Amino acid sequence: MIKAKKMFKYENIIILLNIVKIIFMKIGNDFYGDIMNKQNTHSDLANETVQSLQEGTHYRRNIERYDDLIIEQYQILKAHSHIHKGNYIEFFFKDYHSPLIAEKLKDKIQQMVDQIEYPTILIVGLGNSYLTSDAIGPRSLRDIRVTHYLDDSIKLQKHYYDILALTPGVMYQTGMETVDIIKAIVEEYDIDIVIAIDALCASDYQKLGHVIQINDVGIHPGSGIGNHRKAINEETLGCKVIAIGVPTVIYASSLLKDTLGLIKDYFGDSLNPVSRLKVGKREYKGSLTKKQEESLLGYVGLLNEEELQSLLFEVLNPVDCNYVMSDKQIDEHVEILSFIISKSLNDLRYK
Repeated sequence: MIKAKKMFKYENIIILLNIVKIIFMKIGNDFYGDIMNKQNTHSDLANETVQSLQEGTHYRRNIERYDDLIIEQYQILKAHSHIHKGNYIEFFFKDYHSPLIAEKLKDKIQQMVDQIEYPTILIVGLGNSYLTSDAIGPRSLRDIRVTHYLDDSIKLQKHYYDILALTPGVMYQTGMETVDIIKAIVEEYDIDIVIAIDALCASDYQKLGHVIQINDVGIHPGSGIGNHRKAINEETLGCKVIAIGVPTVIYASSLLKDTLGLIKDYFGDSLNPVSRLKVGKREYKGSLTKKQEESLLGYVGLLNEEELQSLLFEVLNPVDCNYVMSDKQIDEHVEILSFIISKSLNDLRYK
């Protein structure tokens, strides 16, 4: 009798948990889930941000594929809580030594620049030059060709744009909002376009140092890692803003999410007899059934990517362990990508 009561009590608990789960899945995705997305989406990349939006309604996408380069262009039709209305273009590449990257990057920037006839351009290198993961902006400006001081005849002969450059540092170095420093230069020199270069945050470790993103919307310095500064955009500066960014950091919660995905792929790959013949470095391409995922990781194995990201955020944040990290090859990434960005800007010519 006692055993039967215990079983009855246990079954009631299971039923209750299932009801809670159904309520969470049905209502939570619309309410709580949306709140969690706003707080836990640690990414400045359009490709990762629009995953929670509906294509056709919120955005349009166009993809260009080359040998080792994928260019994805997103037109955001409606402003959202974590992405602004406008155009975003992402260049994804595995081999960043390809000359095609700088060439295509220059072409896309040229299209944005040429919307204004012979503009005066201010190129701004955002970030901390003493912190490698945040130095992509200052490093890019190191090789920028400044033309504002040249005679007009030389600029006319070589088809140079009128270009100025600025490295404003970060707030803890200057005590001033970066946008206020830029705005003073914009007003003093009657700037038509500001091109801002900055480091970004990604939620996929494979994109660190392997993506360049440009947009015509502007940028919120430090937003990807929670350091919210005043926006650098047309509204705050009074002129057109083009932002160029490279993802150099990732949150620990995002990295753990990707690691759990790799673990699933590893076990799925291991179940394939053919995989036993593979040796050395390789990609895991296996997959598990839902039952196998639950057996391997318990309830965590049943969570989708969004739910898993939220769970890891909730676990790591209260204990101050949701670290912001960069790749061990960050020095090489910053050196090469800053050169690519500066080359694409130096190659701009008006017609």
